[in-house]
Amino acid sequence: MSNLGDSMASKYSDLAWRHSERANEAFQNWTLRKAQEDHAEAMLHAQMATMYAGMAAATKLTS
Repeated sequence: MSNLGDSMASKYSDLAWRHSERANEAFQNWTLRKAQEDHAEAMLHAQMATMYAGMAAATKLTS
């Protein structure tokens, strides 16, 4: 894998981890308060984490 590929995969992996952490926090808030906005935020961050994880994997495969 090239250095650029390694760098991009690392950035995508970091973004995936950050969104995963935010999703976990929002889901915890939702379970406590049952506020619709917490659920929406959790779902958004979970989707973003999945997207970035996929992009990291694709970058590793194509580099």
